[in-house]
Amino acid sequence: MLRECSRRITDGSNRLMDALHRMYRHQKAGDYDSARQEMRDVLAVEVVPHYRETAQGQLDDMADAP
Repeated sequence: MLRECSRRITDGSNRLMDALHRMYRHQKAGDYDSARQEMRDVLAVEVVPHYRETAQGQLDDMADAP
């Protein structure tokens, strides 16, 4: 069970960090729809509560963006 928890944390961390990098690139290019989609994609599969909260927070922060 401990191995499964560790795997989920590692996978979730990698997934979130990769998506955040892509999201920031999209934002810098002015493509907020794609930036939002990056976080939606994370939320669609993420199981670690902390990473879900982080992704949702990023998505919420973009609510006022074009």
